[in-house]
Amino acid sequence: MWIEDTERYRLTRQGRYLSAVFKRPHRVLSTCRLNGGLREDLTHIANHQSCEGVAHVVREASSTGHGLEDYHRAACAAGRLPPESTALMATAANMQCAVLARAEYEDLAVSVVATAGVLGNATRAGDPAGWHEHRDGSRAVEPGRAATEGPPGQSACIQPAPPEAGAGTIVTLVFINQPCTPACLVRAATLVTEGKSAAVLDLRMPSLQSARLATGTGTDQLAIAAPLRRADTDWERHWAGSHNSLGELVGRATHEAVTRCLLLQNGVCAELRRTLCAALGRHGCDETTLRELAHAELDAPDANCFERNLLALIHDPLSAAAAYGLAEILDLVEVGVLHAEVARESILNQAALLAAAVAVKPDAFASFRDMLQPQAELAPGRLAALAVVRGFERKWHASLAS
Repeated sequence: MWIEDTERYRLTRQGRYLSAVFKRPHRVLSTCRLNGGLREDLTHIANHQSCEGVAHVVREASSTGHGLEDYHRAACAAGRLPPESTALMATAANMQCAVLARAEYEDLAVSVVATAGVLGNATRAGDPAGWHEHRDGSRAVEPGRAATEGPPGQSACIQPAPPEAGAGTIVTLVFINQPCTPACLVRAATLVTEGKSAAVLDLRMPSLQSARLATGTGTDQLAIAAPLRRADTDWERHWAGSHNSLGELVGRATHEAVTRCLLLQNGVCAELRRTLCAALGRHGCDETTLRELAHAELDAPDANCFERNLLALIHDPLSAAAAYGLAEILDLVEVGVLHAEVARESILNQAALLAAAVAVKPDAFASFRDMLQPQAELAPGRLAALAVVRGFERKWHASLAS
């Protein structure tokens, strides 16, 4: 089935494959390990689902036990693609969830077709890495240890390289309708990355390698294609920064495609991120902790009531707003915008506001602050969870001070 057909390329989706065949020569910049980098001799760029995101055990017999080049040839053969002139990317995402987004201005047009998932290996740029590459493979890196060290009492061992496709991967294929210089394509790649990162940040997705917000995943890939200049009829674009219309189109189309993909692939959208656990789960205030504290702090009937109504509690809009306010304070303290000396008091204030929101008693802010003050040394996530439990208790017990 074709998705987009222009005088420059034809983009089709067939089974596990999403591919574009060029109708005229293109300059392509891609992250592919084979046929990647900057090329002018490619006939195809493609994306394909190489595995399921979790617990995949079924493998094509033709690819089992082979190296990268053999897998590339087998995968291209399955997708009816020429292996010598195809840049092929891999992901665990479903090609049926691919999204095409377009942006245009005057003579410029940008199309971005993306597949995206973030639930399995979302990361933030600069997070501690789990792997270090060596000549004969990649070795797992333990937190706080040099890459050459192994676990205590064991010898270090070489492990296979981390997979190119994981439970979360964002793949973007970008098509620019006008010729671009090599430097322009490199600059456009930064706008693809920024657009992708903005989409993930706008949804406040958590990194799985730190307590920070994610900017992408550990296996993200991209390819950008622009037609080669033809004699006297074309001229090459030189600029694709965010002050320039081409950069705007690239960033805007990427943001739109990735945002929509995350809804289709992961069921993630802005409305469903409006929960207090979405805000504070990366800091330890998750459903498990809330249930644990409810049973520790409340009478059995109240704890049971709390647990059975937990879904409604964590989706309460005002409680979510207070939770996101607390999360933002923690992020600003982490990067130094707010200095540590005010952190404890600010966190306590926001936890009290969270408790008041859960209790539906905004006038009780001061009394909640007094109640939580002796627990101010708790980790912020646990303090927030305690605030939720105490707020729920106050909501229904008229005997407690209001």
